[in-house]
Amino acid sequence: MIRAFLGYFQQILVILSFLFIGTTQGIAQTKSAEQLPSSVKKALANAKLPESALSFSVIRLTNKNNGTTVSWQPNASMNPASTMKLVSTLAALDLLGPQYRWHTNIYTNGVVHQGVLHGNLYWQGSGDPKLVPEELSKVMAELRSQGINTINGNLIFDRSAYAPDIKLTAPEDGESQRSYNVTPDPLLYAFQTLSFSIQNGSGDPEVTYSPHLANLTIDNKLKSTPGSCGDWRKQAKTAVQKVSPNTWTASFLGKVPKSCGDIIWNVVALNADDFLAQGIMAAWEESGGEWKQAPEIQQGKVPSSAKLLLSHQGVTLGDAVKDINKFSNNVMARQVFLTIPLEKVGKPATTKEGERLVKEWLKKNQINMPELVIENGSGLSNIERISTKSMTQLLEYSVKSKNHELFINSLPIAGTDGTMKNRLIDRLKKVFISQANASNTFNPDSTMPVALQKTGALIKTGSLAQVRAISGFVVSQSGQVYAVASFINHPNAPGGGVSVQDALLAWLLEDGPEKLRN
Repeated sequence: MIRAFLGYFQQILVILSFLFIGTTQGIAQTKSAEQLPSSVKKALANAKLPESALSFSVIRLTNKNNGTTVSWQPNASMNPASTMKLVSTLAALDLLGPQYRWHTNIYTNGVVHQGVLHGNLYWQGSGDPKLVPEELSKVMAELRSQGINTINGNLIFDRSAYAPDIKLTAPEDGESQRSYNVTPDPLLYAFQTLSFSIQNGSGDPEVTYSPHLANLTIDNKLKSTPGSCGDWRKQAKTAVQKVSPNTWTASFLGKVPKSCGDIIWNVVALNADDFLAQGIMAAWEESGGEWKQAPEIQQGKVPSSAKLLLSHQGVTLGDAVKDINKFSNNVMARQVFLTIPLEKVGKPATTKEGERLVKEWLKKNQINMPELVIENGSGLSNIERISTKSMTQLLEYSVKSKNHELFINSLPIAGTDGTMKNRLIDRLKKVFISQANASNTFNPDSTMPVALQKTGALIKTGSLAQVRAISGFVVSQSGQVYAVASFINHPNAPGGGVSVQDALLAWLLEDGPEKLRN
């Protein structure tokens, strides 16, 4: 399961997927077990995964004249899960530039008189993927700096940047309250996710949450208990319920083992309008502002006669790409994908236009992907398809692209951060010890990007109910740089897919392809 937790939010990618395996043979290889590294073959057997469920492609990027290509069913059109984010983010970096910023514009049809804004506030979004509480506080401070102390009007949300049907471009799995399933929104606030922290201190657990919502109260009846942690949810009940048209209660009842330490619980409990409105109301009050009366919430486009009060600049695309790839944030990836047609074609942005523009970009850069299917650009899909051969071609291109350092540094580093933080740790220790003892020679390639001049693995991971995937770079113990992609599409993928792909990565760390050549 892919998890993403940044500040107060966590993106978890868990969704049903369908098996789809191609049968095309590998490059310059026959489809036989002897072509698989023995460690990978063994891991497949242990995981009860057939060899037909696996596809991988490896290209050595160093010493290209004598480069090694190793593959297994590299042309198979397969579900890549979240590794599809590499296609979306690299295309966006090339087409929009890493310094691209989203804007959230606030208009009014009213006037300010003696500190009171008499009129409505129109919020017009462009899909900022990281409009979080800290950014909303900046918006409120700027409104206050314009001499506004009290607002006497309603909140009107303009979401015309996206076509309405973009919410349909992902499968439903009955997990609507899970953060990974949040749908794109031109006015996305805090990932539409409440993040509760259950803090086990000296007494009974305390509960705090973020972001602050104006009419949400906490009813905490949790008690500490001794014993092992296990699944704390078996002993405690949590829920967020609407108790009136404009008020909500988050209730916590039961026992929490002291051994659990601090616990984070993330939930999508309010619809997008309510979540944004309550967040705006709370942020305005925290800035020292007041409401003449509780504002009504409406949908509508900004009228041509409205006056622009401010335009808030969001994060840069470069910063967004780091979050997307390190932590596999689905809704951020989907918003970045939609930003491409929004900027290149105009609103309302559609995923079909996004797919068309990405394919045109690939063609322009001579990256041939005839099998490519993009539904939403995040990998949260049953129908998205790409081959491992195509993915390694994309990775090979990325090393020489104009944004190569940013893109490569956005990938999770094995044993260090992101979704690879807890993987390959023992294998890497073994390699580092060997290098320290000078039992092997490490010769980095100075023509490679800086991040690819030290031993390690920079790998984007992917996970669906029947998919395990990896795509990225391995720098071996000798300094060889390999672009690698591996997809497993099979019902048993969750049980043993990671071990199979870790075996492949370990084989690359130890220069397995070079041993095949010798």
